[in-house]
Amino acid sequence: MSIPSFVVLEGVVVGLNYGLLALGLVLVYRTNRILNFAQGQLGVVAAVFLVKCSEDFGFNYWFSLVLAVLLAAAMGGLSELLLRRLFNRPRVLVMVATIGLSQVLFVFTALPFILPKNLSRPFPVPVHLSFTIGSFVFPPGAVLTLIVAPVVALALAAFIKFSPWGLAMRAMSENADSARLSGVWVRRTSTLAWILAGVLSAFTEILASPGQTSVLTQPLSPDLLLFALTAALVGAMVNLTVAFVAGIGVGIVYEVLSWNISSTASVQTIMFAILLVVLLVRVAALARGSRGDERSNWLQGAASLRRITDPFRARVGAGGAVFAVVVAALLPFVLSVGNTYLLSQICIFGVIALSLTVLTGWAGQVSLGQFGLVAVGAVIASRLGGSVPLVLLLPLAGAVTAVVAVLVGLPALRVRGLYLAVSTLAFALWMQESVLATSCWTVPLVGKRLCTGLPDPASTLISRPDLFGIGLGSTRAFAWFSLGVLVLSILMVRVWRDRGIARRLVSVRDNELTAAAMGIPVVRTKLLAFALSGFMAGYAGVCLAFASQRFSTVTFSPTYSILVVSMVVIGGLGSVPGAVLGSVYLVGLPAIFGTTSTIQFITGGFGLLAFILYLPGGLAEVLHRFGDLASDGARWLLSRPESPAPPLAGSDASPQPPAGPTPAEVS
Repeated sequence: MSIPSFVVLEGVVVGLNYGLLALGLVLVYRTNRILNFAQGQLGVVAAVFLVKCSEDFGFNYWFSLVLAVLLAAAMGGLSELLLRRLFNRPRVLVMVATIGLSQVLFVFTALPFILPKNLSRPFPVPVHLSFTIGSFVFPPGAVLTLIVAPVVALALAAFIKFSPWGLAMRAMSENADSARLSGVWVRRTSTLAWILAGVLSAFTEILASPGQTSVLTQPLSPDLLLFALTAALVGAMVNLTVAFVAGIGVGIVYEVLSWNISSTASVQTIMFAILLVVLLVRVAALARGSRGDERSNWLQGAASLRRITDPFRARVGAGGAVFAVVVAALLPFVLSVGNTYLLSQICIFGVIALSLTVLTGWAGQVSLGQFGLVAVGAVIASRLGGSVPLVLLLPLAGAVTAVVAVLVGLPALRVRGLYLAVSTLAFALWMQESVLATSCWTVPLVGKRLCTGLPDPASTLISRPDLFGIGLGSTRAFAWFSLGVLVLSILMVRVWRDRGIARRLVSVRDNELTAAAMGIPVVRTKLLAFALSGFMAGYAGVCLAFASQRFSTVTFSPTYSILVVSMVVIGGLGSVPGAVLGSVYLVGLPAIFGTTSTIQFITGGFGLLAFILYLPGGLAEVLHRFGDLASDGARWLLSRPESPAPPLAGSDASPQPPAGPTPAEVS
């Protein structure tokens, strides 16, 4: 392994950007206990606006820079004000809200007053200095990063250490309640932290943009955010200095590995291993003192587990479910081929959302890598789909994926809550870029060749099998098959819910010590949640592979894992019918009405934020209220008294006064 000096310096340049992004992540987390997945997108808006000001408006670079930084600061402050309604809500919901916020910020980059007219111009830089080490030329953008990034980090450190607002932030990071009693304006301090995070994000993106065109309107790549999260975790999500230095170290390690290893898959594997080591080594610091409290109140998620005790109300709900299944079964007769295919997609995504309901909604294990488990089932379908019957392939894929899910969940025994979301996101990215992209590989020292990836990572083609002699080659037949898998999955999850498995998972989620005192094995219960969720994701991956027939590594992008999390939150955290409703909402609405701007608006980040902010129970709560109204209406109709019979034709229909007493009775 060779480590040239210019490779190290290139790693420093890249690592400085990671370090600045990590500073923003730590700053928001230490004051709010939020993993801010919109951190990078705040800076993208500022970088695009800088190009707009300097190129379209003709402003001076430094004046444009000030305007762009002020815009990022304003976006950060407005983001905090928007999320303030969730201050005492479960942290997983706030994290998902930042995902929706990131999508909203991405939409902002396409607005006319932010998007530049010409996207082919190079990104502007104020200096034109460059230097050479060996044969490698460091452009002006790298020089600017080497100068500006340390200055910004030192300015932030001085502000945190010497200013009264910095003292308030440090007090709030230790104990928000004590800081409030001491006279600290907690809400204003939180807003200031988001403003500073927006400024840091702006400098990150502006420094990273030179050398490329001004086409900055693409969403932030997951690997950039993941490397910054790795650096932030090294600093235990509270130490700014360690996080910044760790960001530089991550950049150096990545560049050195890329210089010595030609395989991108191998580099991603090593970086994934580094992240796991960081999590396991720093777990004690992550859970130390008051910083381990994430204020994760899961009562609203547990509320969706309520059972209906009224028999009549239960019959109305069952009748509605049967009616929905019958309607779904009849839809392939009237839908086009394309919409019938989308119906099968809705059913399959409903199964995947159910698997995440068990893991996140019931067990409280936040996972952003569910599509990595789905990819395991798809690989098994591509390798064994032609030789193993479908009725055996589904449980086989589920069993193998359950084992993989347990291995992924092993860090959950020591790393809990939102930190687990980072490791599962890394797993999804590793599955896409390393495992799926490598068809076969040789085991070191043993020399045995294993084929664990897609047969053709660019385009794998498989054909649909038969089920008990019934061909599933047509789109209509496979839609019915997918609907059957969804119905069986719902029945299976309801059995888990009614037979006590859900109660065990919820008890461990809410209070591990109390659950252990009641005799519940905490470790086995956590791993059981991963196994059950992985089992469902595995056979859902088989169904997704056969439904698509042609797929590649892009089919299993980590962004789909985030989409599934959105389904669970929109449907209702912990709700079985809510998972299906979330799938219908996010996949079905675009299928029914097309991908118009209005549909993208209500199913994108705006819709996700609206549900989290103003409809905490999700679509499941709406369905429950509708069921109550239908039940009350049915009771009213059944309890109406019988109306009197109409008079016969030809009879005197006029009412007769009652007969008075006779004279004898009066006397």
